[in-house]
Amino acid sequence: MPLLTFEPMSFLGKNLRVLRKQQSLTQGQLAEKLGLNRSVIGAYEEGRAEPRLQTLIAIAEFFNISLDDLVIRSLDDTPASAEFNSEIPLKILSIAVDKSSEEELITVVPVKAAAGYLDGYGDLDFIEGLPQFSMPVKEIPQDLSLRMFQVEGESMHPLPEGSYVLSSYENDIRNSGGSHPYIVVTKNDGIVFKRVENLIGSNGTFRLISENPEYAPYEVAADEILEMWRARAFMMFDFPVTPLSKVDSLKIREITDSLSRIESKLSEN
Repeated sequence: MPLLTFEPMSFLGKNLRVLRKQQSLTQGQLAEKLGLNRSVIGAYEEGRAEPRLQTLIAIAEFFNISLDDLVIRSLDDTPASAEFNSEIPLKILSIAVDKSSEEELITVVPVKAAAGYLDGYGDLDFIEGLPQFSMPVKEIPQDLSLRMFQVEGESMHPLPEGSYVLSSYENDIRNSGGSHPYIVVTKNDGIVFKRVENLIGSNGTFRLISENPEYAPYEVAADEILEMWRARAFMMFDFPVTPLSKVDSLKIREITDSLSRIESKLSEN
């Protein structure tokens, strides 16, 4: 009986949300009852991850329904058009999960894997082949899907080339923008790190802006974007040789010297 081979758990996410709300449970409460992480429940409901067979069975038993009803038949009477009406499709995210705890892991995309990522971002085998880790730090939101991208180039100076940017997945890119920094995965430009302005309402594009003024802003059509990740933190492994306080002092001294020279020239005239 091929329960897990048909096209992709078509109603699992919606059904899980419907069943949970019928019993007035939060994602956290359901996760606790099933022995799972809260973020995993969110990933299942949003279609960003698919549970293993053992977890599917546990969910079906908890809600006292069959696996077929949980996965194949819609339990939601709300018309699809009422839930989502847009020309921009929501995308399913492939994520890596710790096999023992079912906790979502942070996947690392180094520069050398960037080219392959454009073809493999939706392939779970490719994603699981990349480095992964967990980081239980209170400043990092644990209820979001996180990914770490290594950046190259100088468009986001002063962030040095080779730094790693920790980002959270934007499930609906219509919510992106506000001049926040994002990792943007595009069909034509690959993986870029830019500040983003949302222009969907006016012309159906996003404006991508570099911190480095030598790089001009440009616009990308919404349908050219494969993924959008909002930057949350960054890591670098080359500490500045000169302390920042000393750098500031040197800059102030240079400015002062320049002003003195200008003043002297004006006095001579």
